[in-house]
Amino acid sequence: MLIGGCGNQSPHSGRIPFRLMEEPPESEGEPMALVLEHDQKDGVPSQRLLDSIRPGDVIAFHMSHADAWGYLRKGTIQKIPYELFRYGHIALVVPDPLDARLPAEPRLLQIAMKQAANATEGLDYLNDKSWHVYRPPAGSVDVAKLHEFTRRVTVTAGDPKKAYDYKGILAIDNAPCEPASLAEIGDKYSCATLVVAGLHYSGYPLDALHRGGRFDLVTPRQVVESGAR
Repeated sequence: MLIGGCGNQSPHSGRIPFRLMEEPPESEGEPMALVLEHDQKDGVPSQRLLDSIRPGDVIAFHMSHADAWGYLRKGTIQKIPYELFRYGHIALVVPDPLDARLPAEPRLLQIAMKQAANATEGLDYLNDKSWHVYRPPAGSVDVAKLHEFTRRVTVTAGDPKKAYDYKGILAIDNAPCEPASLAEIGDKYSCATLVVAGLHYSGYPLDALHRGGRFDLVTPRQVVESGAR
């Protein structure tokens, strides 16, 4: 499956046939815009760049084939998505859920294998990584609703033994990720469907899933290239 770690281009286009799985559903809605980017080879991002990131932004992380392969040779299998797909991970910028009042310091809402949904990392998490920032159209994300979602999902999906959606990443059946109310915020997500759910609840629903999430491997690129519903 993994045929060498050549190539320093980052981001790359993904490996065949996996790149073919990243096409989002056809949509006439407006997609997010690529507004910022940083490559770890350029050193630590400037404070001015980090200060321009705001709640509702989506951070898509990437690395070259060579870098991903370096991790895989060391047995870090969590980096496999970076080798197979354009983006290996995705996070949503949210107000700090531990701060009950707005405005609050930005945090990264994310989830990974063997982790709970969390928003513990600040923007300094971006210092040693390569990433693109995608931004929904102005006024499309209700920051108060985003804050509400974050405070709730870090509780409902707060069990690291159960929160990660393994059926979803195996493209069998993604857990529901289009909550319309607090009661519908789920307890199981992948990094991609967590972003879909947060944006949906906050007023920016995406046409990101095929067949309601069944037999669909929802990748970060699929999310950031989806149109709004």
